[in-house]
Amino acid sequence: MRLVFIALIVSGCSTDFAPKPCALDGDCATGDVCEMRDTTPVCVKAADAPINIGQSAPVSGTNQQLGTDMKLGVELALKEQNDAGGIRGRQLVLNFRDDAYDPPTAEAAARAFTDAIVSSSDPPKCPSTMMYPEPDGHGNTTPISNTALSRGPNAVLAFLGNVGTPTMVRAAPVALETGTVYFGAFTGADKILRDGQATAGECSKYVFNVRAGYDQEAQASMDLFKKRGVTSYANLISFDQNDTFGDAGYNGFVAAYAVDYAALTGSQKIARFRYTRNDDTSVPAQAAMAEAYIASVLSSTTGPQPFGIMMTDTYGAGAQFIQLLRQWQFDGQQTTLDKPNRLKLYFSNVSFVGPNALSDRLVAMGTITTPSGQMPFTQDVTVSQVVPNYQSDTSDVVVAYNKAIAGAGATPSFTSLEGYIDARIFIAGLLAHDGPFTPESLVTAFEKLPQLSLGLGATATFSSANHTYSSSVWGTNIQSDGSFKNLYFWTAGSAIQFFE
Repeated sequence: MRLVFIALIVSGCSTDFAPKPCALDGDCATGDVCEMRDTTPVCVKAADAPINIGQSAPVSGTNQQLGTDMKLGVELALKEQNDAGGIRGRQLVLNFRDDAYDPPTAEAAARAFTDAIVSSSDPPKCPSTMMYPEPDGHGNTTPISNTALSRGPNAVLAFLGNVGTPTMVRAAPVALETGTVYFGAFTGADKILRDGQATAGECSKYVFNVRAGYDQEAQASMDLFKKRGVTSYANLISFDQNDTFGDAGYNGFVAAYAVDYAALTGSQKIARFRYTRNDDTSVPAQAAMAEAYIASVLSSTTGPQPFGIMMTDTYGAGAQFIQLLRQWQFDGQQTTLDKPNRLKLYFSNVSFVGPNALSDRLVAMGTITTPSGQMPFTQDVTVSQVVPNYQSDTSDVVVAYNKAIAGAGATPSFTSLEGYIDARIFIAGLLAHDGPFTPESLVTAFEKLPQLSLGLGATATFSSANHTYSSSVWGTNIQSDGSFKNLYFWTAGSAIQFFE
């Protein structure tokens, strides 16, 4: 009889635990935060609510330094915040995949990060999901999906600091279709990221850029060439990658010419020479064609001929192209052209080049003999940076970056600074939001983010009408010792400022 009574008492006690509903973290007990479980906001332990972030970038292959540095910068900022307690106790977790700067691999990473679920019949929500992208190097011009994609239960909250344009063209549509924030990509491309709703429709609300666009870098480069005495499109050259990255730079360059001079018409074209992505062996043939083009201009003109060469490239291809043109200029051949004395070459590389890796390679090449003495291969090589010069700038974010990277025992670079700044702004958005984290809540938090005074320009901010944080470009010249000297500052809506 006693055993029966005990059994009745035990069976009457429920082991079910009903989590406390909430709207804000403050609704929960100390050590708890408000997060979504299924579709309901409830209080959970902060330790059980990490914020998962996705990033894919190349840390192997020809252009691995770009991804290695970008990842480092992001990790430095995330570690700082985690060491300071995370986001009200939530830890920031970076989920990383090496995409080797390969579009199909980047798309696969995006599908994995979003835990993408493919609908059997529903149409896509975003126009960018069904668009036919440019060839990705594997003959693939198929749409991302002919049916809708949705976020799976293991999806990251957001992408942060993905690297590259051709990779973005395959990865960003996956993020947008699944309703996942695509933040701070290391690319200045217009397509999908900066063309309003032209490509992605209303899904563009999930895109947040931090850096200036390639069209703005191209305008800064064109302004520089104009100051150097280039007055005709015939004395302009584009050396660019044969894909969407190269297209973004070239199209911006052509548009910039129309701003500074006049729109090109009819047969008027800026000469263009294109190398193959991830294949630096394709550069010599393009350099030879560029040399032949320059020779034709020299042969049909008299007097000094300055050439402005915009380079939408990566560091290996760029260094090789510069070396080959300089060697041709001073090879002692074609003496009637008087190349050494008449020809002035000015090289302007976009920020994606990997400025530090480019500098290292040019310095390692040493010097070349000219009629007036030895010339370093760094001569008249500029990079249009989209972050301040970490070697001389004293703004708060640069000081903090230099402290963080020194503490990590790592070598500073412009690319890791960009990753650090991206992550700092991302974290500011997280801190500004109180309550469950969802992609939708992030969009609202970023659009309402106050001016952070990071030293990226007076107008650097987000809003509901503007998802590009900075529109500033810092021009730097590479010096013979590999350091970077400030040359100009350019920002949208203002005249370029030179420091010489």
